[in-house]
Parts: sequence; structure tokens; C-alpha cells
Amino acid sequence: MKTAVVKLLSDATGTADALAVDLNLPLIEMSAFDSLCEVAGFDYLLGFVDSRLILRSTDPDLLGELCVDFLDTKLKHRAQSAIRNQNIAKAIGVKGKHRPSVLDAMAGLGKDAYLLASLGCEVSLLERSPIVHALLRNGLARMEFYDTETKTILNRMNLRMGEFLELVPASQQFDVVYLDPMFPERRKSAKVKKDMALLQNLLGHQSEGAELLEHALQIATKRVVVKRAKLSPPLSAAKPDIQFKGSSSRYDVYLLV
Repeated sequence: MKTAVVKLLSDATGTADALAVDLNLPLIEMSAFDSLCEVAGFDYLLGFVDSRLILRSTDPDLLGELCVDFLDTKLKHRAQSAIRNQNIAKAIGVKGKHRPSVLDAMAGLGKDAYLLASLGCEVSLLERSPIVHALLRNGLARMEFYDTETKTILNRMNLRMGEFLELVPASQQFDVVYLDPMFPERRKSAKVKKDMALLQNLLGHQSEGAELLEHALQIATKRVVVKRAKLSPPLSAAKPDIQFKGSSSRYDVYLLV
């Protein structure tokens, strides 16, 4: 997938130039950056709208955008709506005052990591895509736009870029490794949200599930949690010790202690 960084003709800050150099992507100049941008030769355009870094597709069938915004209304509502009683909290093992350290090994747009951090967990986010990592980094950096509560949550989130399977188990361990491969097999009739479809198309297929789970079991000290679509098979032949099922997704828990 070919991506270019957009520099607006009115932008004299050099932010777009620096991003293009950082990601080793071509830089193109445009007078405006809107949802109907079509530029020959590129599948995605990455640019700043005010301070927000946004990724847009040039494919008419994938029109939409990705942006990491921790003020998203739905995300904030979920974090504030009895989060400790939700399945993600039960799966991670939040009990009483205990808050496990968590490695979100496939951070994506950081929504689950935010929920875990809102519970009080220290969360390390790992993202293998340089572009998605840049979106996350931008979302975490816009501290001046966030309220005090959101800032407190984001301070528990530590972002790094890398491939999960390349982590050396002995170098760092976490109470919990959280896996969300994001791309289970779906029925042909199932509809995928535009942002998820765009993210799936950008990232492509993840590694084999069995390999991911085996590696996670070497890094976690207490449990591995795998997020799956409700009707998807487990990540590997290994049977989960516990399952927490919701209306559309479930959490498979593999205990180590």
C-alpha cells in the first residue's frame, strides 16, 4: 500500500516535512486535505488537520479516516460506565486494589489500552505499523487538548514500536499479555465498520495465531488474554481456561498461575 504525507500550502510549521522524513514517505503539497482527496499513485494520504494526524484512503470503496482521539465520545462513555464490571476488566484480572501490568501487543488505535489504563493498569502499547504508531503517538501527544482525567489515564500508557514476535521473553515480562489480532474470519454477510475496514486493509494479515499465543505465554507471568469475535475459533488448538462472552466479542483467558 502506497502512502504519502500531505503538506498543506498554508502550513509553514514543517511538521509534515518532519513526519515524511521520519516515516520515509513521499511528501506532496495540496491546497486542502478533505475526505474526497484522490491522488493518483497513492492508496493513503497522511496529514495534519489542525493538530490531529489523520489517515485517509483514496479508494472510493474505503472512504473514511483514521485518527487517534482519546476524547472520542463512545470511548469516554465506555471508560466511565462501570468499566470494572465489563468483560475486559474481568478478563485482565482486575480485583479489589490489584492492577496488573499489561502489554497490549497489537495496540491498533489504542482504544482497549485506554480502557485498561482507565482501570488503573500500567499499559505498554506495542504497534508494528510505523503509520499506525505515528497516529498513536500523535493521539498521546495532544495533551493540551485533554482534561485532567484523560491526562491521568494517558500517563499510564507507554508506546513503543516493534513486532511482538521479536520481543525477547527474558528482556521484559508483564503480568498480562493482551492480544487482539483484530482479523478473525467473518461471514460474508457481516459488515465491518469503515475505520476497522480501513485499518485491516492497511495492516494486512497478522501472524499465525498459534505462534502469537505461544510467544505471549512466554512473556506473561500471570495470564494471556485474547480478544476474539464471538463466533470465531480460539487462536490456537490450546483451550482457554476461562471465557468472557459479550454480544459481539469474547475474551479467551489462558492462566499461568
